[in-house]
Amino acid sequence: MDNIFLQVSAVLGVTVLIAVVVRLLRQPLLVAYLIAGIASGPLYLNLLHGNPEIFRAFSEFGIVLLLFAVGLHLNLGFLRNVGRPALLAGMLQLAITALVGYTLLLIFPLGMISRAYLAVAITFSSTVIIVKLLNEKRHEERTYGRQVIGLLIVQDLIAIAILVFLNAFGSGQPITVALVGLLLRGGCIIIAVLLLARYVLPYILRHVARSTEFLFLFTIAWCFVIASIVHLAGFTIEIGAIIAGLSLGSSPYQPEIASRTRPLRDFFLVLFFVILGSQMQLGDIRAALPIGLALSAFILIGNPVILYFVFRMLGNTRRNSFLAGVTAAQVSEFGFVLIF
Repeated sequence: MDNIFLQVSAVLGVTVLIAVVVRLLRQPLLVAYLIAGIASGPLYLNLLHGNPEIFRAFSEFGIVLLLFAVGLHLNLGFLRNVGRPALLAGMLQLAITALVGYTLLLIFPLGMISRAYLAVAITFSSTVIIVKLLNEKRHEERTYGRQVIGLLIVQDLIAIAILVFLNAFGSGQPITVALVGLLLRGGCIIIAVLLLARYVLPYILRHVARSTEFLFLFTIAWCFVIASIVHLAGFTIEIGAIIAGLSLGSSPYQPEIASRTRPLRDFFLVLFFVILGSQMQLGDIRAALPIGLALSAFILIGNPVILYFVFRMLGNTRRNSFLAGVTAAQVSEFGFVLIF
């Protein structure tokens, strides 16, 4: 079955059937999407073969729209409030988790470089999964939800810096030159977007908003154009999508924009998580199982404990620190990018 329409139809059908069972068990739909992906992947039904580029594009659409929605609900005041605590939490969590993870890996027969890469790879949390969970529970506006989102932004920035460092190290380019160039590009983009949001966008939106259909079209175009520009400048599309949402977050049309883009976002997100589940591979599982179990236990138990104490050190309540730690207890897709 190579027809993309038939493939998507079959995948959605499998997803709906699994979602019915998952809802009866009172579990998040995110679980259904991942199970549907595993069932639709090469291990079982193999419904996603033949069109990898198209499905990868679907995944990126879902990521961009999800993080755009996050930016819509943020504002510059939010960034000022959580900026310093999020920066401290991100740097402390990265240092402690990497150190403990490296120490844990000493019991396995790995080289020093392998341990270092693995230890750093498990320090980052998945922005897409966490934001989706917060969105399902409607906790983005809660104190711990805002702090976790701030932490994720800091983690993404640190991840970009690490990638720049590794690329510069491998290419022979001076690291300081690469980092300064990245900071200059990022600063120019942020200043340009802020100026547009303050002086140009209000005028455009007043005319565009006369038609709800035109407002929807302009919003989607703005989201993808800004995300693409930021991505071409060397940053991730996640950060680009958040910047695009931030620029519209203070607009009086923000509620209408959010409601109009939500159905499109949800459709592509379903495909994103289904495709994510379909990529599960079980090759050489026996050799990887001991290290996998040890790292999984550390990520699911040790990482929340580390985050709990980090947030407590920054003056958060026990409840908010606990919720923040539990929410961030998984591994980001950046970990796979780093290993590759």
